Amino acid sequence: MKRVVLAAALVACSSAPSDDVVGPFRGEVHRYVIDALELPRSSEAVQEMGDDLDGDDTVDNGLGNVLSALAIYNDVTTHAADMIASGALASTIEIQTESLDASDRVGVTYFGADGDPATVVGGRIVDGAFHPNPTRSTRAPGQALARIPIFTNADPLRIEIVGLEIALTPDGRGGYDGFVRGGILEATAKAAAYAGIVQMILARPGEHLPFSRLVDLDRNGLLSPEELATNDLLLTLLDPDLNLFAGTRYAPSPDITGQESLSVGYRIHLTPCASGRCSTAVPMLCHDRAIDGDETDVDCGGACGPCAAGALCGQAADCQTAGCDALTCRAASCGDAVQDGLESDVDCGANCAGCATGKRCAHDSDCASSNCSASVGGNGTCA
Repeated sequence: MKRVVLAAALVACSSAPSDDVVGPFRGEVHRYVIDALELPRSSEAVQEMGDDLDGDDTVDNGLGNVLSALAIYNDVTTHAADMIASGALASTIEIQTESLDASDRVGVTYFGADGDPATVVGGRIVDGAFHPNPTRSTRAPGQALARIPIFTNADPLRIEIVGLEIALTPDGRGGYDGFVRGGILEATAKAAAYAGIVQMILARPGEHLPFSRLVDLDRNGLLSPEELATNDLLLTLLDPDLNLFAGTRYAPSPDITGQESLSVGYRIHLTPCASGRCSTAVPMLCHDRAIDGDETDVDCGGACGPCAAGALCGQAADCQTAGCDALTCRAASCGDAVQDGLESDVDCGANCAGCATGKRCAHDSDCASSNCSASVGGNGTCA
């Protein structure tokens, strides 16, 4: 099985301070699958899963703060376990060491998916626990292209984590409990967030109407990365809070001034697995980001909820638009007598005509009266 591991940690050896652990790493390579991944959904979890990543004596977990806010509106997935069980999320970690009990030179590599590029995280094993080179001080930073399940009804996001820390503690059963921490460059965070938000909203627009109104500012019923890129709310949520590339600590240093990265921290569990996925768990259908059961497309159709426009279908009942043409769900329309697209009620709201009094709405702009009773983050009725 081909592995692509970047050599940045080795190149940094000559300039690394004495307390940095760098390669070459020796000993057996132990392979583990990530069989559990938990994102912070509360302020307490944000603190627990974060770390002082920039040396300012405060816990950093900027992405965690965003997720704990979005979780209130059910926009953060709770189905990571189902994605792992189906194989839609298949991440592994390799530990190279001469001893899993104690070693002064250990290399840990995180593969978001098989064959992904990664840079080894150096560190030490003390009493069975792996202590990585700290992000706040290392000159030999780790890196990984992680796959992180964030938004509901959306695929795991491909996110490159720089300044990577992986802290591991034995679980007493041959595996490890651990934390993944580091930074996400601003452009990377925005691109991933925009892709996930669009996929989430378009997959189940009726479940995310309040959020869709926050990002579809021109009320044309369309969402695009270009539109989201200028959204003040998202720019505020994804505001960088780390400067990992200050001076020449992380070489080569990009031409960046100020804070350039969004901090991240989440929990994982590792189970030893020499090859494959080593999983017997049964995923919950309709939430595992795979086509299974009688679904006609990913997590929709058949016994699951109806599919969005453009998805595969077998009959009209498989589609939100109640129309299946040539095995593809028909596009949404303002005159098809069903609530579809970003409509707040049948054929009204969003880019359709304003809704009449008593009809459902998520924003004043959904109503012919320009008066929606919806509270912040909720659905209401036109007054």
